[in-house]
Amino acid sequence: MEIQAATRALAALAQESRLGVFRLLARASPGGLSAGELASRLDLPASTLSFHLQHLAQADLVRAERRGRSLIYSLRAETLRELVWFLGEDCCQGRSDLFGSLTERIDERRREARAVARPAVLFLCSRNSARSQMAEALLRREAPNRFEVHSGGLDPGPIHPLTLRVLEEIGIDTSPLSSKDLAHFLGKTPIHFAITVCETANENCPRVHPFALQQLYWPFPDPAAAEGTEEERLEVFRGVRDAIELRIRHWLDAELPASVERRPAAGNGDAL
Repeated sequence: MEIQAATRALAALAQESRLGVFRLLARASPGGLSAGELASRLDLPASTLSFHLQHLAQADLVRAERRGRSLIYSLRAETLRELVWFLGEDCCQGRSDLFGSLTERIDERRREARAVARPAVLFLCSRNSARSQMAEALLRREAPNRFEVHSGGLDPGPIHPLTLRVLEEIGIDTSPLSSKDLAHFLGKTPIHFAITVCETANENCPRVHPFALQQLYWPFPDPAAAEGTEEERLEVFRGVRDAIELRIRHWLDAELPASVERRPAAGNGDAL
């Protein structure tokens, strides 16, 4: 890559909204997203999004392709690779002390996970708005002080109000819960167990560099997709909550590997 092309690419990414577009397209790669999907997820007006997409296209970072009636935008992976090579090979001249492996910190956190006193559990979903939030709160209640419990999403959104409601009605304090991006943990937190609780996240996880010692798949239906009256939707949320609770109890009682002790007896919640 020539320095002029690298300058255009870096300049195009040096703006928060454009970087947000780039992140979403990178996560959707090798597929793509429509302008409508991008605008909705980033909460951008169509005209503003069009302006940013034009900048990214001029820097050769995104391409547009018509698929049926939709115009789909996708990442130009070859340009990204050229930019990374330019920074690592041209600017840093291949020096590992300046430019290490892209997954170096993620791999280091995986190694650290073997040695931590309290294994970290990360429940992963696409939006981190319902199932993964329920799982985080329920495991924290079922096994207090045994794990560092987290949840995150590939494309996080606000926590669904009915998620909070069905947790609070069984006495769980929801104030510690917040919606978090998977990037909050990659390379930053040693994760022992990564547990995917939705199909969308599971489809995308193979494209994420392995970041946990063990990755498990517990699919549950999406309660946010339920239709009907509020009471009918509330019943769906309760059903998913109860199913997650049973799955967690079974995991604690029967499936934890020998390297992690079983659930302590009642009244001994601090044991690991």
